Amino acid sequence: MKLPKELRDKTEWVLVGPMGPDLPDRFYDFSVMAVDGGARFTGRMNAWVGDSDSFKKIPENTLVFKLSEDKDSSDLSCALKLLDLQVNYTLHLWGLSGGRKDHELFVWGEVLAFLELHPESKAILYGMEGNIETHFLGSGHWKFQHQGRFSLGSLRKIRVKLTGDVKYPIKTESWLPALSSWGLSNIGNGEIILENEGPAFLHYPGDKE
Repeated sequence: MKLPKELRDKTEWVLVGPMGPDLPDRFYDFSVMAVDGGARFTGRMNAWVGDSDSFKKIPENTLVFKLSEDKDSSDLSCALKLLDLQVNYTLHLWGLSGGRKDHELFVWGEVLAFLELHPESKAILYGMEGNIETHFLGSGHWKFQHQGRFSLGSLRKIRVKLTGDVKYPIKTESWLPALSSWGLSNIGNGEIILENEGPAFLHYPGDKE
């Protein structure tokens, strides 16, 4: 599967999943890819990827990648494989939070695997209320503004440095073990600066402005 050149060169995408709600107008400035049942929650899409298990009809007037139900990877995994250039991607993940816990955990796994191959890229997971729940970050140097609690983690052992207006900084580059509670429940009071060698995530348990 390949995107046509006019889409393949796009670096900022919204991936719309089946959990809803409707995609806000502000996201239509970007290219939109619906993942199966996500087609119900977007008024416009540049592409659709799915096996129709959560959206029974084939969308019209858009680029369609129809998948077999008998496959060994998720619709989201197949959608991410379409973004195959070595560029700095920004992905907005809408309608992919909530629902079955196993589904959401594997969303995290697929997104972090994508970022393993795309350093300096990031993905933003939005909650049901439109708040930012999680930043997923490829290797790089990142700055964020945040007031309140957050947790830093990774699915594999990586090197990190965490500075800025945080209660518990990591002032020298250190190894962060996979899903280590060392990164749990920090507090930001302004700018957060993260340097990471390997995919990481910042999870915000409350609303993120």
